[in-house]
Amino acid sequence: MESITKWFQSVIFHPVPELDNAAIPGKPSGKLRLTPEQLLTVIHSRELADWSLQAARYLQAPRLKRGPGGRPVIYQDSSILQMAIVQAIWRKSYEQIVDYVASHAGLASELGFGTRTISQGQYWERRMALGIWPFLFFFLALVFQLLRLGVIRGQELIVDSSLLTAWRKHDPGATRQKYAGKKAVFGYKVHTVLCHQVDLPLFVLVTPAHVHDSQVGWLVVLATALLFGLKVLVVYADAAYFDRRMFQIVHDFLGAHPAIEFNLRKAGKKKLATLEFLHQWQRLVTAPRTAIERHFAWMKRYFGLKFFQCFTYPRVMQFVLLTYIAALAVAFAADRYQRPDLYRRRSSVLAHL
Repeated sequence: MESITKWFQSVIFHPVPELDNAAIPGKPSGKLRLTPEQLLTVIHSRELADWSLQAARYLQAPRLKRGPGGRPVIYQDSSILQMAIVQAIWRKSYEQIVDYVASHAGLASELGFGTRTISQGQYWERRMALGIWPFLFFFLALVFQLLRLGVIRGQELIVDSSLLTAWRKHDPGATRQKYAGKKAVFGYKVHTVLCHQVDLPLFVLVTPAHVHDSQVGWLVVLATALLFGLKVLVVYADAAYFDRRMFQIVHDFLGAHPAIEFNLRKAGKKKLATLEFLHQWQRLVTAPRTAIERHFAWMKRYFGLKFFQCFTYPRVMQFVLLTYIAALAVAFAADRYQRPDLYRRRSSVLAHL
């Protein structure tokens, strides 16, 4: 397992840089109220952004060589990436974040803009040109830092998904999904692997809404374990993940316990419903899974996961990654200030702009 993990990490990306994550003397109680400049400094955003862009170059298609003439490139990709993270954390529109950076020299300097800041149109184009990979690697880098700090342990994993309604009715990347007794949803599905010990995400993947959980669940669990070299003890999942591949990956490959709920409504299982140990098994599996339901509710309400105004798969995936980066950045900053009670308290960690 360890040798496979090292090979997998070497293929995907270079080792994440070791950063100075020493504790910062802070308030023993009350709110932190960190400004964007302070938050970027605390989470080492510049170093992580440079590493993310470097790692993304190995997976992105090479760009065409720049021809003669034209306007020279003034703003670095790392500045665009960090600006998008600030925009997602404070939930600002394109116009609001551009105006805020232009009027705050300290933040502009921290982002690497200098005296001249970017316009709204060019920022939108440069952000879309980055694609998905830099944001995914930045998210993974934050997970690595939290693992090194011991905030995330990754011994008990929970996997589940949540539907997101598409912003446009004719989104080419979205599909329709209908459950029994419920209204059909046209949109996307966010598959998440959660660390049960601290209720923070380890991995996230967006698919069209019609993709069944059993087709993706085993893949995201396997990718999470290999990326971070986790020694998984148990994996919790609902009946949608009751699949042969899921059991093989969790039990045979990872050597973990698959605590996967079964569906008694299926034919041949109704007779087992009267057995007491099966009811006890359901209670054992269902209780931890409520944590990921709270996670989705927390992300949608406080980080605006469901309030996106974009379409096509790359843009939605980028938005979801930025939203998850915001959640990890809050937890990372709270731990640097020795405030474990604020891991999931966005309003207490961030200053109001």
